[in-house]
Amino acid sequence: MGMLSWISVVLSGFISISAYENQKRKQAIFFRIFSLLLLTIIVWEQHSHATPEVIFVSLGLAVSMFAHGLRLNFRYHKASFVLFLVAQLLFSKAFWVQLSGSMVWWLPALLVAASIVVFFLLLPQIDTLIFPVTIMGLMLVQMAWAAGELWLQEATLASGAGFLGCLVYILSATLLAIHDYRRPVPWGHMIISSSYLIAQALISASIVF
Repeated sequence: MGMLSWISVVLSGFISISAYENQKRKQAIFFRIFSLLLLTIIVWEQHSHATPEVIFVSLGLAVSMFAHGLRLNFRYHKASFVLFLVAQLLFSKAFWVQLSGSMVWWLPALLVAASIVVFFLLLPQIDTLIFPVTIMGLMLVQMAWAAGELWLQEATLASGAGFLGCLVYILSATLLAIHDYRRPVPWGHMIISSSYLIAQALISASIVF
């Protein structure tokens, strides 16, 4: 059932991207939400007990589903943005609760330095979105910090998947900001949707394997 569930996630994501390319927005969002629901089911299939990380990842996926649903109505785009921030906070909490012992400080310093460089490189593209991009950027950086810290402590395939998922999440969010609010990126929606689903799948996989 496990492998079949992962295949279903991939197929659902593919249908969502295809529907969007064919201007079927409602169908695209439905299958995007369905793919996140499948990820939630996969997480709970592998856990008989509700551990903190399972709860936070599940809540993050649930909030993400709701945020996507709100994007059907343009009036709720700001609310959708806030919910995506909440989802990122929940995902980061799933990593923070697994940490123990002392932390290294070069990792957050490296992530912040890299973020500042990327911010100034992209500034001409996002000059009207500085505040929301900054807020989301800070949220994503602390999420990547938590996941990276866990990977450094455990050095397992699962923790590595979580850290990679956070980095892909950052890439997806950056491309989304440019594509939706500044100028279209070639194959933008396909790349953004694919990377977003990959990020969510990797974060989910980090507590499954």
